[in-house]
Amino acid sequence: MLVRSVDPRDQTWEVTHPSYRVIFHDAHGAAEELEITGADVSAILEWGEAERRGRTYVLYVCAPVDGLGLVRLQGSDPNER
Repeated sequence: MLVRSVDPRDQTWEVTHPSYRVIFHDAHGAAEELEITGADVSAILEWGEAERRGRTYVLYVCAPVDGLGLVRLQGSDPNER
């Protein structure tokens, strides 16, 4: 982990109430993709753990810049090579 000081003036935009995507993956390759609003990351991680039911999951924050992008916050996609 690398920690460094930053100049807060380099920030050009902020989303104060983001949406999140949670994608659950089961052992057979099936995925369930859900969008969540009105919660913070810690609440979503707690919810994700409760809803896993033996599945893995990936948590993304939605980044609405030039279309919709996803920024991974937690987990890894088992389909990624």
